[in-house]
Order: sequence, then C-alpha cells, then structure tokens
Amino acid sequence: MKTLFATSLLLLAVAACGGSGTSSAPATPATPATSAAPAGSASPAAEVTVVIVKDFTLDPKDVSVQGAVSLAVTNEGPTVHNIAIRDDAGAVVGTTKDLKTGESETLTVEIPAGTYTLFCSLPGHESLGIKGTLTVSE
Repeated sequence: MKTLFATSLLLLAVAACGGSGTSSAPATPATPATSAAPAGSASPAAEVTVVIVKDFTLDPKDVSVQGAVSLAVTNEGPTVHNIAIRDDAGAVVGTTKDLKTGESETLTVEIPAGTYTLFCSLPGHESLGIKGTLTVSE
C-alpha cells in the first residue's frame, strides 16, 4: 500500500515538472521516453504517481520501483515543468513533455536496475528544487 501511494505521488510530481511549452494536447506518454522491453522481460510496470505540489517541489522526492518504470506525472504548480530521468553518466533516458498547470502524462521506460536522478530539464528548474532520486531494482 505504501509503495502504491509513493508510486502515485511520484507520478504526480513528475507530471508537475513541465517545461515552458504551450501544448494543450491531452497527456500521453512521451514518445522518446518509451523504449521496448528487453527480450524475455515480461514484468509489467507498477505505476507511481509524482506530483509537483508547488512550484519547484517533487512529491515524493525519492521513488523506488521494481522492474519497468511508469511514472504518472501531474503539474500542480503555476509554472510549466517536465520530468526527466538521468543516469549516472548524465544521459537523459526518458522525459515527459512540458506540462502546464493541471496537465498530466505517464512516463514509461525500461531501464536497468540502478539509481537515477529525477529532475525538471527546463533551465534552472533542477537547481531551484525540482530534483529527486529514482531507484530501480530487478
């Protein structure tokens, strides 16, 4: 139950970290963020909710998932934000579109077990506090 709640909160926070875009399209998974599951991998992603509760805050800041990553992100802040996932090498392995207030999107990616950074990729937003940790286990 706690994991489901944390997952739900993470998805909402991720959605809240939208960018400066002006898209009004309904929330859909980001095309570049979705990757095919490795051969033989059949574990479905458990959806986690991430919310930007206020501007420049993720809720929850730290998210742990097992298997595929599926973040339901909602922007509840007054500023446009997005949520991106960065690996230890600095490469972005998934991102949502820029989300305006009230917009949502689910970010689903197949990434190896490890620790990643969740952040808003808009200039200056990460340093202002839209940053957290994503831990993926097998």
